[in-house]
Amino acid sequence: MKLYSAQVSDLTFDAATQQFQADVIFHEGGEQVTYPVELSAPFTASFETVSRGLMVRARAIRKQERGASIASLKSIASQTVHIRYGISPVT
Repeated sequence: MKLYSAQVSDLTFDAATQQFQADVIFHEGGEQVTYPVELSAPFTASFETVSRGLMVRARAIRKQERGASIASLKSIASQTVHIRYGISPVT
């Protein structure tokens, strides 16, 4: 399992939509990946509550994107095997 750290940056509150908005930055293996996220919560919510909610949303987006990337890589690998060995892919 890879370890990473995360931080909440540029936290703002949009009074019109009643949403906190921020960039959640994941640091992993010398790289940074930023996810802009929103969280509906009252202005009076604690920073701890808001930052935890923003992190949970960013992690969900990150997990979804990584899953899509892995599925894409598996598809490409499967197509390569089919091309190399002249096997017709199952559709």
